[in-house]
Amino acid sequence: MSESRRKKLSMLMKSLSAGDMPSAQKALAEYGHSGVNRPQQKAAGPISLADACGGAEVGVEVNGERVPYWLIRRTLSEVSPDDAAISTEFAAVLAGARQQFDELAASAELCHAANGSAEDVLFMDLETCGFSGSPIFLVGLMRCEGGELIFEQHLARHYGEEAGILQAFAERLAGAGVLVTFNGKAFDMNMVRERSAFHAIDVPPRDGPPDNRMPPHLDLLHEARRRWKGVLPNCRLQTLESHLCRRHRTGDIPGAAIPDAYHRFVDTADARQVRDILHHNLLDLLTMGQLLCVLLTGCEPGE
Repeated sequence: MSESRRKKLSMLMKSLSAGDMPSAQKALAEYGHSGVNRPQQKAAGPISLADACGGAEVGVEVNGERVPYWLIRRTLSEVSPDDAAISTEFAAVLAGARQQFDELAASAELCHAANGSAEDVLFMDLETCGFSGSPIFLVGLMRCEGGELIFEQHLARHYGEEAGILQAFAERLAGAGVLVTFNGKAFDMNMVRERSAFHAIDVPPRDGPPDNRMPPHLDLLHEARRRWKGVLPNCRLQTLESHLCRRHRTGDIPGAAIPDAYHRFVDTADARQVRDILHHNLLDLLTMGQLLCVLLTGCEPGE
């Protein structure tokens, strides 16, 4: 607390003790308006995407035409300096996983993740406008580069930019060693294939020639059910997050509210809730990275 605020607080307490309510009200008004953490008034008009979320417009070629979209690229240390150590832990676990992994009852997909380097693993999480047949508007990706976790969030600012974010994902998927999702085998990749076919975008097939084949796909929901079904209340991502990562979200936008929030952004260009969606998506990706570490080490945080 600054010396100025300390003096104002002292004046407030003396006035209250003396029963001098007019002076106390004046001191309270001065104290409440002198700090840097006082509530800020909301902006009167819409907040732009750049102001709300940062990022920049990029473009990708889709069937001979340039399709723009919005890309937000951040490192974990930029997003949350207090959690920057997670990057180091992730890289260290992937580097040493193979040494102890034979002791675990592991699926083939988990073995692929253990055998690769941290840079080989690509995490993916979608945000969509609904169920099957609905557009995809956000492809969230996380990968490790130089010991740092990097988030790339590919955002379609309107429905016409969906092809751009799908093409960008297809290109990154082709260069990945292992794809990691949560419920991606039943939902995310099926949505990607369906919407990519709609835009005539090639996605590496599950069973194709070695030079054009989808990388091994590790679905963390399947792994979580193998290990914690009947042990934890359920295997939803945020349940695993609270029990295994010891993190609890506050003020997070519910998944069911995300489609309507995106439609409002398209209609109004007000990016307030897009910021909330991006944060939700980023936390999902970070939790997926921590869950992979738990599965690869065979122990839970704190053990």
